[in-house]
Amino acid sequence: MNFALQHVTELDLLIAALAAFVAGTCSGMTGFGGGLLLPPILAPILGVQNVVPVLSIAMLITNLHRFWLYRRYLDRTLTLAVLATMIPAVIIGMTIYLSLQHDTIALVLGTFLIASIPLGRFLARRRMQLGRLGLSVAGGCVGVVSGTTPGAGMLMIPVLLGAGLAGPAFLATDASISISVNFTKAIVFGGLGNLTLGLLATAVLIGLCTVPGNYLARWILQRTSLRLHARIMEVIVFFGGLSLLWRPVWDAIR
Repeated sequence: MNFALQHVTELDLLIAALAAFVAGTCSGMTGFGGGLLLPPILAPILGVQNVVPVLSIAMLITNLHRFWLYRRYLDRTLTLAVLATMIPAVIIGMTIYLSLQHDTIALVLGTFLIASIPLGRFLARRRMQLGRLGLSVAGGCVGVVSGTTPGAGMLMIPVLLGAGLAGPAFLATDASISISVNFTKAIVFGGLGNLTLGLLATAVLIGLCTVPGNYLARWILQRTSLRLHARIMEVIVFFGGLSLLWRPVWDAIR
């Protein structure tokens, strides 16, 4: 569906803003989550075909803020090794995304959200030791997925941890990679006319609403278990994925 800002109600904007704040808090605690939690909320408001362009800008803002907080700890060598293949792969993935029909996009997003739960657990259990070549290969693979779905950057997290990054160095490097990916998406979507002024304004609003979550995350981390947080988020992601899959699957079987 075509998006027009005047068709979005104040309640829609409030829901999107609150969801962005919660998503920003989740990603501020674990390094990922924003791109996974927001699609089920934004799809009914913006249309499924507009979710990835909007999240490209929104996630760019929240990652810029996170990178600024930890910029001194950036691992430049590792970042360049990943981005050398990841950026071209993202463009390939976006080309695939732009050729998909609306129901197909919903199927892709919903399937990815649900599959990300067992896949994330599997990858978290792996302790990979990768050199530059391995990091470049991983960057290319994740890049294609990142071009077609939001939140795919979570697949880089166990890779970065396995490369020896932790704490501020992990957060800075992960944020810098996410910035480059989302900046690429924003340029391509904008150049192709898929990011209108109304979508851009909505994306900036959502992105700004995620920023306070980075601060709230620090407060929550001191008072709750990361394991509990991860399980709660998995439940949210699972039902969010089902909500995206419901309509195209129902249309196909009836």
